[in-house]
Amino acid sequence: MTRAEAEAECERLRAESPERHTHRWVPVEEADGGWRVAKIGLPPADEEITGTELRADERPPTPDDPRTSGVRDIRPWGV
Repeated sequence: MTRAEAEAECERLRAESPERHTHRWVPVEEADGGWRVAKIGLPPADEEITGTELRADERPPTPDDPRTSGVRDIRPWGV
């Protein structure tokens, strides 16, 4: 198969195949210089996910430091 024939076959499959909504076809060159048509599966389109927004839950406020101010200001390494 030549490149032109592979491209023509890809176009035909894109237009006529019953799998045109779930697959794509592309021409691929083989090691011997010939061409073939590769069928690529597409991920399913989930209607529920399309257009939705994902958000993380709000974090609770950070509580105050329970240590006293004198202990809080002491550096642990003694500098």
